[in-house]
Amino acid sequence: MKAPLWRRRLLPVVAVLLGLNLVVLAVWTAPRAWRMRDATARAERARAEVERLRAATTVLRLRADAIRANAADLERFYGTLVGTEKAELLPTLEAIEDLARSPGLQPGARTVRREIVEDAPIERVAVTLPLEGSYAQLVRFLSEVERSPRFLTVDSVAMRRQDRGETSLQVELSAYLRQPGGARKDKARGRT
Repeated sequence: MKAPLWRRRLLPVVAVLLGLNLVVLAVWTAPRAWRMRDATARAERARAEVERLRAATTVLRLRADAIRANAADLERFYGTLVGTEKAELLPTLEAIEDLARSPGLQPGARTVRREIVEDAPIERVAVTLPLEGSYAQLVRFLSEVERSPRFLTVDSVAMRRQDRGETSLQVELSAYLRQPGGARKDKARGRT
């Protein structure tokens, strides 16, 4: 028995139209799906870039805060802790000797060396002071230097035990002086 005419002629046409419809659907939806996938990938990359930039911004903000704090500390250092040569050099040298005498130490002849601090409008005054006394007196002296209202640093300490329980100490302290008018001197000064 033969299939009816509509099945013989219409079924292949319907199959071709269905196939053509599927091809058109694929051609229409595939690029959109690719564009959607591309847009999603770009959005993920943009999110990652935003997070990276946020982290970098946080680092820069922290660095800016540190720079502001350093600038404030530097301003305080120059304004309150470092005096001028005219106003502070002699009183500082006298204060160092007073700090040595207060616990009962015997200070020897001091030597003073002055040097320019690179990239700063200040000068370092290194004071080398030989001291004699007991160990307890030496410890009290170093403690007094630490508590001094003047900005002094202990750069080196050399100790030698002598007879009679006495100790000899060679201490190098530094004080810092602001150069007048921010002027820079070309070379360090010698001993005074």
